[in-house]
Amino acid sequence: MATKSNLPENSRTGTAISPTPFNMMLRAMANDASADDGQFTGDDLNAILGAQTEEEMWEADERPPLNFQHLASCQIAVLDFDVKYSRGGKDGIITPFVTPEGKKMYILASCTRLGGGKTQIFKLPEVGEVFQANTSARYVVAKLWRAMTMGLINPSTGKALHCMVQETDLGDGQAVLKLRPITMQRTTPSSAE
Repeated sequence: MATKSNLPENSRTGTAISPTPFNMMLRAMANDASADDGQFTGDDLNAILGAQTEEEMWEADERPPLNFQHLASCQIAVLDFDVKYSRGGKDGIITPFVTPEGKKMYILASCTRLGGGKTQIFKLPEVGEVFQANTSARYVVAKLWRAMTMGLINPSTGKALHCMVQETDLGDGQAVLKLRPITMQRTTPSSAE
């Protein structure tokens, strides 16, 4: 007759259980994470200060800090990312990326917008613009982490992950975000006749 214990077979026999890939990722993320100390770095002012026209100057502050939900339907290239600890007081954030001490983690990614995107209340980054966006979306974080460990994101070699941010509406104001591959179209110069 089968045992009714909820413990895995290994723990009943006293043998060591190997950590899961998720647990290994959490440990590595915690080792890499740095505090989101909220120090002002001026990044949010670069669009204003770098405006080339009066119109660009007036529109430059129409974009709040981006998260991957804002990028739904966008094609992006993820250039690099950092793991950050969330600042205190963000109890509403539900994430599986939590250290044993209870610190929540998220990814702050440097990206370039390649195209696509939904009409937003605010302005999306221009195609080709480098920007930062954060996420603690479980499937996005896992894919970015795995892409980095596989060498698909490597700022030293210039490798970037080309993908589309896909949002699936689950109803009740809930959605799941995932990254999907996109194929890069090769452009060839047309021959002059």
